[in-house]
Amino acid sequence: MYPIVSKPSEITIAAKCAPVESALDAVVEAGLTAAELYTNNSWLNKIDEIVKTCGKYPLRYALHAPASGYEPDVIFNAAKYIKAEVMVFHNIYWEDEWKYITEKFSPLKCKLCMENVYSAIEPVKYMRRFGIGRCLDLEHLIMEVNGIFEEPFFDLIKESSHIHMTGYVFGSKLWHTPIHHAPEQGIYFLNLLEKAGYTGFVVSEAKESYQTRNEFKALYDFFKNWKDSRS
Repeated sequence: MYPIVSKPSEITIAAKCAPVESALDAVVEAGLTAAELYTNNSWLNKIDEIVKTCGKYPLRYALHAPASGYEPDVIFNAAKYIKAEVMVFHNIYWEDEWKYITEKFSPLKCKLCMENVYSAIEPVKYMRRFGIGRCLDLEHLIMEVNGIFEEPFFDLIKESSHIHMTGYVFGSKLWHTPIHHAPEQGIYFLNLLEKAGYTGFVVSEAKESYQTRNEFKALYDFFKNWKDSRS
């Protein structure tokens, strides 16, 4: 039996994976209800295949645009047909391109977000001008400021529409590992998100070698234990 899909008003843990059956099978079998799909320019030439694949699973989706190129119409079609709730971009477009993207996506119930790659204030002018949300990548933020600073982190979380989190701890080599690889910090951040009133996806942005059934199940168990401890 498939898991019950989380309510949009709650924190929802999500896996990061490719839009392929082997990965999505593992996500669903682990009990997770959401996934952020990463794409590249070659995959954008296979939109029909991606849509067909994603339609087989009872998952909520976020979609991450490629980190190069400009294919707004193709990205729009992918988001539309998989019913993506969030669309994540890196800051790679010119201002007129951002204008076109935001206008193109306006008919969809899909929140556009820019990820903080180099600086947490990087998305702010786009948030102000185009109404784009912030995808707050906590690993990038920890690296940017050399650690964790609760007060400014709290304010940034309150302004954010989408969260990327990993098992990275400052000074470690745990880049793009699953959240549960640093359980104490993971619990700390989930508590902070809850305190800030955040509702939405928290994506465990693990690299491909960690996108396995065992790791997805461990992520599910970690999040369930945290959630059960709050009730």
